[in-house]
Amino acid sequence: MPDGVATAADRRASLARIAAEAILTIATTVERSLDRHAAEYGITDAKLEVLEILSCCSGRRACLFTLGDRMGVTRPNVTKLIDGLERQGLVKRQPHPDDRRMVHAQLTEAGAEIAARALPDRVELLERLWQHLDEDELRDISEALVVAARTGPTNCAMKPSDAEALST
Repeated sequence: MPDGVATAADRRASLARIAAEAILTIATTVERSLDRHAAEYGITDAKLEVLEILSCCSGRRACLFTLGDRMGVTRPNVTKLIDGLERQGLVKRQPHPDDRRMVHAQLTEAGAEIAARALPDRVELLERLWQHLDEDELRDISEALVVAARTGPTNCAMKPSDAEALST
């Protein structure tokens, strides 16, 4: 192969590096923006995500195991999030109605109020972060990222709601 001529493997490696760097940059920007937004309400974005999930659950409650699965985090992380939300009076722990070994996190009125105020602005913030892309571009990048997350080397945990949103 003559010098200066990139092979298909070289081009692919370069594209993979560019994609990884772009994803990391975007992820950092999104994470910082969402955390700043949640901080306006005295919580982290991870805690706001818990409030969002509970807001959508029947009876505004869910077992901690289910919360962990929905968020793609470990049990200790869920416990830490619920501990903090409970200290702030935004959730309370309730015994599971059918299984005494399990515990539900129940959204309190204070938690529901914060969710009602913070979540619409969070959605608007996410939309603004992608405003430079038209709808087709955003759909294409979303579909590509979902495929990468589902089939990548670590088989990233995709929340079912994320993948389902693309099919609508």
